[in-house]
Amino acid sequence: MPSPDESTERLLLAVQETNDGLWDWNLVTNEVYLSPRWKEMLGFTPAEIPNSFDGWRERVHPEDLPAVLATLQHHFDGHTPFYQVEYRLRHKDGSYRWFFSHGGSLRDASGAPLRAFGWHTDITERKQAEAQRLRWMALRAEVSQALTERSPLPTMVQRCCQALEDRLQAEWALIWLVDQAENALDLWVSSAHDPALLEEQRRDPAVTFTLGRIAWQRQPYLTNDVPNDPYLGTTDWVRHERLTAFAGYPLLVEERVFGVMALFSRERFTTETLELLALLADAIALGIGRKRAEETLEERVQQRTRELELLLEISHAAPSTRNLPALLNSLLEQLKTVVDYSGAALYWVQDDQLTLLAQQQPLTAAQNNQIYQLVVQEALSAASSQLREPVIVDDLRTDARFIQAHLRVLEHAPADAWQFRSWMLVPLLVQEQVLAVLTLNHSQPQAYTPQHARFAFALATQATFFALEYPRLVTQAHTYASFLERIRLARELHEAVTGDLRNIRTYAQHISEALVSDPAAAMPPLRTMLLFAEFGLADLHALKVELWPELLESEGLVAVLKRHLAAVRLRRHVPVDEQLGIEPGLPVKSKYVLYRIAQQVLYQVTSHTIASAITLRLEQEERTVVLAVRAEGMGFDVNDWWYGQPGLQTIRKYAEQLDAQLSFGRDPGHGTALSVRVPLPGESIPSAR
Repeated sequence: MPSPDESTERLLLAVQETNDGLWDWNLVTNEVYLSPRWKEMLGFTPAEIPNSFDGWRERVHPEDLPAVLATLQHHFDGHTPFYQVEYRLRHKDGSYRWFFSHGGSLRDASGAPLRAFGWHTDITERKQAEAQRLRWMALRAEVSQALTERSPLPTMVQRCCQALEDRLQAEWALIWLVDQAENALDLWVSSAHDPALLEEQRRDPAVTFTLGRIAWQRQPYLTNDVPNDPYLGTTDWVRHERLTAFAGYPLLVEERVFGVMALFSRERFTTETLELLALLADAIALGIGRKRAEETLEERVQQRTRELELLLEISHAAPSTRNLPALLNSLLEQLKTVVDYSGAALYWVQDDQLTLLAQQQPLTAAQNNQIYQLVVQEALSAASSQLREPVIVDDLRTDARFIQAHLRVLEHAPADAWQFRSWMLVPLLVQEQVLAVLTLNHSQPQAYTPQHARFAFALATQATFFALEYPRLVTQAHTYASFLERIRLARELHEAVTGDLRNIRTYAQHISEALVSDPAAAMPPLRTMLLFAEFGLADLHALKVELWPELLESEGLVAVLKRHLAAVRLRRHVPVDEQLGIEPGLPVKSKYVLYRIAQQVLYQVTSHTIASAITLRLEQEERTVVLAVRAEGMGFDVNDWWYGQPGLQTIRKYAEQLDAQLSFGRDPGHGTALSVRVPLPGESIPSAR
């Protein structure tokens, strides 16, 4: 049986054949041995570090020392057969390097430790790779979150640039987007905070040429030698900032270029970093493409909404207006908010004779009639009463059918001829009979589309013939408005649920990766994933109400409001006091409208202020049902806070549908309150004096 000294000798000989450093600590004499390799791994010669406990201790990172000593003591106390720990030691150059220390101890017959020994393995590269992997995971998560949140496009790309700069330690991250109107690249986002430098980046011909080439060739441009680059190397600010690397990627979606993502760095980009950037460029391109599509869709929805609101406004105004000329002139004024024109006129047609009913232009009635005769009756073969389809002329000056007529316009009204480039005529039909025609002219060519003609036809027909069409149009308009609103809300809730699921997937990936290397690190993303699951369930409940309003009959308004208030607490982190009485005796449609009012009020006070507390009260009184919301906090700093909120008009419209009384409470600087008083069926609310 070899003696302890012989075993130690053999151990020393074995360690010399490895690349590890050895240490040996006699716990009885407190003598410490640090092998030459141990010292060499820290950049020292054997004589530069004393063989002492203090020589080791003073080089341990202060944050790691308590854990290292505790691990050793745990082993000395006999709780573990050996010990192992990862910690940092200070190198001769002042930096800290990571080491994996593992070893054991020799004990006497009673089990008391006599000697401790162990090995040091340098794991700095592994730790750096782990840190880099964590940074990349965080970068992917931040970019994914920025791309899935409902935020404006500039905010979305700004957050992506900031994440790229922070996580990749780049000096600048820039995103240039294609201006569709001018077919050119425009700098949208840069992490450069100096306005002068930002403008220099925007105007630098070398940068714009490089980015333009990336977009045109649809290929990345990468270099780790910017000073010697034939294009970027000629730029003064690039040399002044001592930049080394550049990476530029086209933002492509199905061969369509949305822009260019570019990064400048003082450090070289590794192959792994460039591979990650290529993946992120694809993700950002998809996000920008989706956001552009959403904005286009939103513009179309807003256009249809404006058209619908105008139709509804005319529907409400027409029956109460006995002055037909005033009504028709108002119609033309409202029409201009949706279909722009330089001049507009509405004619009554009887036996092919025209009677001017209303006009919005600087011409007199006689001049307008004369121009109409020249343009229409001399240029079109059919009489006015025979027209069945709209007539759209992109440019009177170049359309062969109207050149002669336009010359006559120049002859008879030269001062006003500038108004007549685009021109549109819309026949108004009732039972296949032309009862009126609407004409619009514009000073710009190609101003009108078939969609303009369809809407102008709908609006003019509705206003002119409200006596015949009014009941049907009102019902149709309200149904369409409710349908559009439900579609919009359902789409928003669907996108919110989709975003929650994407975040859950992202954090699930983080958890799976963390479980392999560090199970304890899986808990924070697990808690975040559970939170997004709660968000998704809340959004699904809200989506369920929008898709099936009949739930308000089976489950009740009180139960639906309780779920919505729980979602507000969860998402907005604000205490909400619910004072919900008995289920109100209202029809399902009224409950749905009241629910929408509560949604809109809570959205306004939580989105445009910093609310510290909210109280919602629903109570049925003798003749009415009262919904009251009070909010306290910061942001309510004006007397008429509600009148500056974009959602107030929507709330008013909902209240009008219920014949409800809307009132506000004011406490400038501290809070606000809003209440809706809805009459029960068969009851009415006296007008406030």
